[in-house]
Amino acid sequence: MSYLAIAILLFIAAIVIFAIDLMIPSGGVLVGVTACFAFAAILVAFRHSTITGVWMLIATLGAAPLMMWGFLEIWPRTPLGRRMTSPPAPAGEFVWSDAAKSKDANSLIGAEGMAMGEMIPSGLVQIGNQTYEAFSESGPIDAGTPVRVTRLDVGRLVVATIRASKQPNSPMSQGTGLDRPISEFDLDSIDS
Repeated sequence: MSYLAIAILLFIAAIVIFAIDLMIPSGGVLVGVTACFAFAAILVAFRHSTITGVWMLIATLGAAPLMMWGFLEIWPRTPLGRRMTSPPAPAGEFVWSDAAKSKDANSLIGAEGMAMGEMIPSGLVQIGNQTYEAFSESGPIDAGTPVRVTRLDVGRLVVATIRASKQPNSPMSQGTGLDRPISEFDLDSIDS
């Protein structure tokens, strides 16, 4: 087989491989193979003669825009192209979080409820008869702890525990043992 026949076969193979690339997604692998075959066709054509090599180079450079046109015009009409370039279906109303179940999520600020499970730091809270996803403002919260919505953060409820004390100015440590007088701790026994 002459160099001319091999050059023409390599050129045709390059075009066929590019056409296959239009139908099968290869991530650019087949485009690279196409370029290798086209380059090989040019080299073999130059082995036949300089004039044949120049004509093969002109044919390859002329085919490149035609192949690009085929990629831009024909490929979107193929079944794969339609599937990959079809516009996405319009989404419904965008919802940041389940706090949007409420007509006005801002109305939940200040609402009181209860932690449904452990919040480390996020979890579910029940406010009234609705359950919402929430984020703890002050670290982990045990299940069953009363909480209050302090704010919305990117549409998610942010909650804090409600202090158990009834007195508004009482310390947070009330009832924990930390509010006992120092004399009750018997610190003299430590020195001896």
